[in-house]
Amino acid sequence: MNRREKERVVSELHERLQDFTCIIFTDYRGLNVEEITRLRRQLREASVEYRVVKNTLMRLATKETSLEGLSELLVGPTAMAISSDDPLAPARLLTEFSKEMPKLEIKGGLVEGRVVGPGEIEGLAKLPGKEVLLGNLLRLFKGGQFRLVSVLSAHLMRLVQVLEAIRTARQGEEEAPAEVEAKEEAGEEAQAKAEVKEEAEEEAQAEVEVKEEAGEEAEVEVKEEAGEEAQAKVEVKEEAGEEAQAEVEVKEEAGEEAQAKEEVKKEPK
Repeated sequence: MNRREKERVVSELHERLQDFTCIIFTDYRGLNVEEITRLRRQLREASVEYRVVKNTLMRLATKETSLEGLSELLVGPTAMAISSDDPLAPARLLTEFSKEMPKLEIKGGLVEGRVVGPGEIEGLAKLPGKEVLLGNLLRLFKGGQFRLVSVLSAHLMRLVQVLEAIRTARQGEEEAPAEVEAKEEAGEEAQAKAEVKEEAEEEAQAEVEVKEEAGEEAEVEVKEEAGEEAQAKVEVKEEAGEEAQAEVEVKEEAGEEAQAKEEVKKEPK
């Protein structure tokens, strides 16, 4: 292989390595042409490319790719299986073929950007294929539609309840100051009414006191007037008594005069 052919192979491998989901390196020593052809046919039916490469050309092709760090796998005869569709197909087919043909050695590879060893590739081979996974997923969706709707509805109901609780809390926070103001206003009105009532009671008490004072003054005046009238009566009685005494004295004087006249008459002439 001349230099131009090597450059063409390296460029082709480099472009091919830009688009893959799984690449697995194998050591095919001990396999004859017929066995390799049969393996390549089985892989091709699963849309997996299988090709023998030279390690030196592969190292050049892996530069500036995610496989650049896998140079330790490029030792001895190397063939690689590349899949850009189903990452599990190369692992499953190579593992099954290696059980039938133990001479095929799986070195390792890169699956979905992650470096894997022979044991991990064997584990990937035990997973269901892409078609089986899609079928199971479809059955899961069909069988779980009602459950999915129920779960989503429950979450939506919880979300609605949470939003309603938040709205109620915010509304309560907004109404609380208004209620406090209303209560304060009601308290102020009640206080004003109480003050008005106290003033009315004080005025009524003042009126009662005025009436009592007026009653006391009237009673004093009445008593004073009655006393004056009684005094006047006493004075009238005293004057009447004096007049009666005067009359008695006049009568006595008249009696004395009459006595004197009788005595004069009795005296001898």
